[in-house]
Amino acid sequence: MENANRKRVFGDKVQFKSLSCAPVNELGVVYLFGVLHDTFDFKIESIQAGFPDCIARRRIGPNRWEEVRIEFEYDSRSFVAHGHAPTGVDVIVCWKHNWSDCPKEIEIIELSTLLSDAEQINTQIKREKKLTAWQAFCQQKRLEGVRFAEIARLWKKEKDEGIPNKKMEVDG
Repeated sequence: MENANRKRVFGDKVQFKSLSCAPVNELGVVYLFGVLHDTFDFKIESIQAGFPDCIARRRIGPNRWEEVRIEFEYDSRSFVAHGHAPTGVDVIVCWKHNWSDCPKEIEIIELSTLLSDAEQINTQIKREKKLTAWQAFCQQKRLEGVRFAEIARLWKKEKDEGIPNKKMEVDG
């Protein structure tokens, strides 16, 4: 049943691709991950309403992919509130990471901290076989087995030290 008097709630303006406002719920996180999954070197196999929300593949080497169980949450601590088993997931993709006791085995991809870099790569995603330095850096570090939170920290450190963002051509 629809409530005609109910007003929609919007997040802050982000103007990224077809998303004009930041997510305000889990569905917004799912959408944004769907837009950016290639940037994170994921291939989505399935998305479902049950736990875990997504099964994906991630490249770990030439002709080698690992299965990754992903749960989407608006904020990471909702994982606990929903009663999910930490052993049933490899990655939580969220807008806001606020689960201080998150087990170290669970990788967190906090989209709100990555969106500014993602906005800069918007035009690069559309060009075939071209990656920005950020995309190439992320892919290389993932192939080395580095967790995404550490990749984000290393990237920020390189940016802060003034290493230029060069475009790279890679085989697709």
